[in-house]
Amino acid sequence: ASGSFGVSHMRRQLTGPRMAATAPSRGHVSMPRRRTYPLGSGSLRCKVEAGQERESSLAGGTGRRDFALVLSQLMVMGGVAVRKASAEEDGGNGNGNAVAAGSKYMAKVFFDVSVNEGETSRVVIGVYNDGLKGQERFLQLTEGAGPGLDYRRSLFTFIAPDKSFIKNAGVGSITGLGAREYTLAGGKSNRELLKELDGQARSHNKAGIVSLVVRNAEPPPPPTKKLVAEGGRLVEVEEQEKGYVEPNGSAFVVSREPAPSLDYTNLVIGEVIEGMDVIDKLSSLPTSKPKGKDDPFYKVGKSIGDSRAVFMSTRFGRPFARVQIVEAGKL
Repeated sequence: ASGSFGVSHMRRQLTGPRMAATAPSRGHVSMPRRRTYPLGSGSLRCKVEAGQERESSLAGGTGRRDFALVLSQLMVMGGVAVRKASAEEDGGNGNGNAVAAGSKYMAKVFFDVSVNEGETSRVVIGVYNDGLKGQERFLQLTEGAGPGLDYRRSLFTFIAPDKSFIKNAGVGSITGLGAREYTLAGGKSNRELLKELDGQARSHNKAGIVSLVVRNAEPPPPPTKKLVAEGGRLVEVEEQEKGYVEPNGSAFVVSREPAPSLDYTNLVIGEVIEGMDVIDKLSSLPTSKPKGKDDPFYKVGKSIGDSRAVFMSTRFGRPFARVQIVEAGKL
């Protein structure tokens, strides 16, 4: 018994220190350098190697995720830059819309014009992005705002004697046709457009300027006084001559050269982008000559607003050919 006790005691003394020396500490597991251990501690070596591989795989996964995140951000930023550059080139906002902050035009429109129902020629107009009611009204009439509120089938009825501009008559009524009443930008009267005209910053300083006729060049004749029955008694009232007609803000003019005289009567809303050659050809069409313009009876009748003299003035400069807008719309 004493011999067996001694042998086992000696075995514990021999093996105890060696086993204690070979026991790994926690600090060695996280060290990046690989450690080897004596035989008999294979399980520990496997655990250490597994821990190192797990740490490296986690580090690699984190790196890949970071790289993927940075790459995706670069792709997004690149896409935004491309869309922005495309929008600036097209004059839009990158979302398919024509209007963008700071863009020159709020829209681009077209007119297909025919002479005596022949082949059509296209004119493209850029509508300025100034935030004016007149510009909105022109765009509404180009697209069609209702029955009778459409530049389609409207006529060019005047060519200036010096060929400096041509005029489209616009629409007959700015409230439309039929039982339903429509309202264009600026309202039923010309009050808003007159305010914009008096404060406009643009001018007819070059060829291709497009503008709405808002005011007549000549002041209205003095109203006539008449006696009418009202409440069982005669009352004197003032009445404007029927022959005098104020513009309704739908007729428009296209200039062929600088025309500063139009700045008093016309509100600038855009400019011709393509098809200025079409405007030049239209301006060369033969027109009726104002033979009786210097007649003293005509001058007196025009000054007092005589309907015959007013009608006669509308025939001056009218092209003999039928110049019509066949199709119109927004590009």
